Amino acid sequence: MSTTFESAIREKEIPAAGLPQRLQALDVFRGLTIAGMILVNDPGTWSAMYWPLAHADELMSDHPAGWYPGKHWVDMNGWTPTDLIFPFFLFIVGISMVLSFEARLARGDSRRDLLRHTVRRSALILLIGWFIHLQPYFDFAHMRFPGVLSRIAVVYLFAAFITLFTKTRGRIAWIISLLAGYYAVSRFVPVPGCDPSLWMTQHCSVAGWLDRLLMPGHLYRKDFDPEGLLSTFPAIATSLLGTLVGQFLRSSGPLNRKLRVLAFAGIAGVVAGYLWHPFFPIYKPLWTSSYVLFTAGAGCLLLAVCMWLIDVRGWRAWGAPFLWLGSNAILVYSLSTFFAKEGFIFKVADRGRMIGIQGWIYNHWFAPFAEPKNASLAFALWYVAVWMLLAWVLYRKKIFVKV
Repeated sequence: MSTTFESAIREKEIPAAGLPQRLQALDVFRGLTIAGMILVNDPGTWSAMYWPLAHADELMSDHPAGWYPGKHWVDMNGWTPTDLIFPFFLFIVGISMVLSFEARLARGDSRRDLLRHTVRRSALILLIGWFIHLQPYFDFAHMRFPGVLSRIAVVYLFAAFITLFTKTRGRIAWIISLLAGYYAVSRFVPVPGCDPSLWMTQHCSVAGWLDRLLMPGHLYRKDFDPEGLLSTFPAIATSLLGTLVGQFLRSSGPLNRKLRVLAFAGIAGVVAGYLWHPFFPIYKPLWTSSYVLFTAGAGCLLLAVCMWLIDVRGWRAWGAPFLWLGSNAILVYSLSTFFAKEGFIFKVADRGRMIGIQGWIYNHWFAPFAEPKNASLAFALWYVAVWMLLAWVLYRKKIFVKV
């Protein structure tokens, strides 16, 4: 499968002045996000996890009135490291999009050609996501419409259209409009039956109300979906910010200067997110505008670190496993999600009761040898290693599955 966020890996890019022939750091950054997604999505047991590996809203909802590990950090900042992973991925979508589009335009493809490819790829990503949601019973009446792959498909489609048919100033205008407009709608549009002071809660948010209105019975939770319709608009801004970074990386100038500018932009994004935080809190389930700025800034900083380590210092060995994952990103993520879901659903006998295959592996291979949190983490790391091994085999054989 090759989506545009992956296509920069497989398609020959035309290097800009000051950039290495292949910006390997971007491939590694992509692989880091895939490893992170698998790690946090697949613990041995959800009842025993270290708090940085849980979403902030999960910690708050599981302990609505009491203390929990990480409470001081979450109360002060509104996020955990887990909340950074998905926006990093969409940020990379934007960077790779520019690199891929520029290469194909230079080869003679028209913008309309690229748009047709974009529509086909978006549709296929969406269908893959829905196929996974339908497993194993194909219950269309209760199938979840939103989701991670659904959001990637929609964000990619709209961000690509804007990127193909607007210039830099136009994209900046779109980013400002999306973030400011989303804040205005979220803050000032009343939700029927809700106290206006609860506008940042999932149930009483405009985003949650709209999803219940348009997609009842097809959400992650009964009353809310973290990848819902309205919050997809600021997620498009996340990807558009990535396109600005990709365009900057292709500009002329020495790489060291680009790293300094990238680091400065990262710090500026983090600061801007925190400045907005008191008025529109950093909160992943609603993909708030402050969250967009903060995570884009953090993404710039992490990319700058990867570029300095790999493309400047030449320290590539540590990044090899993530390079393998990044080279078949959508394939690895989709398969890992599919098999994790099957592992929970299909049952095997264990001590007189039926449990999921995932539970059996955890109970017999991990739980007896460590305390619960460490055993749960060990299982998640093992699951990452399984897919890393598959990615290594594919990379060695030069198999890059494309849409």
